[in-house]
Amino acid sequence: MSTFQSLDTARAYAQAHHLRERAVCHITRRTSRGPELLVFDHVPALDSGVQVVAGGIEAGETPGQAALREAQEETGRTGFRLEGYLGSAVWINEPFAKRELRHFYHLSAPADLPDTWDHPADDHLFRFRWEALDAPRIDWNLNTFLPDLFPEETSA
Repeated sequence: MSTFQSLDTARAYAQAHHLRERAVCHITRRTSRGPELLVFDHVPALDSGVQVVAGGIEAGETPGQAALREAQEETGRTGFRLEGYLGSAVWINEPFAKRELRHFYHLSAPADLPDTWDHPADDHLFRFRWEALDAPRIDWNLNTFLPDLFPEETSA
């Protein structure tokens, strides 16, 4: 998997290789148990595994703006804060016809988010919950750049 630390380089690569650009949100909170990552499952369970908030970038929108918009649309909540760009990664899955360049962003959650909740989005019901950042059990290579969030707490 090709990764990039420069957003400009990543976006130029996506354009040159005709990759769909997506924003991926690593939404975190700190608790007495340590840092946690917001994840969701589809209800009823589909073959889509455990995921984090992500979505396409609309015309005229930066990847960072897309990350904030997707966080609000998919969770049904507001108050997220964009902490920064983590990096970008190519993801190609031929069986599912997916050719993407994913831009990963760290967002902090507002203090009033519950431990679990359901929200309908994109013709699905998403069931949100928090997982320990050092073992989030997410699928589809959506965990790229997680150790970069809190390196002192995720390197053991």
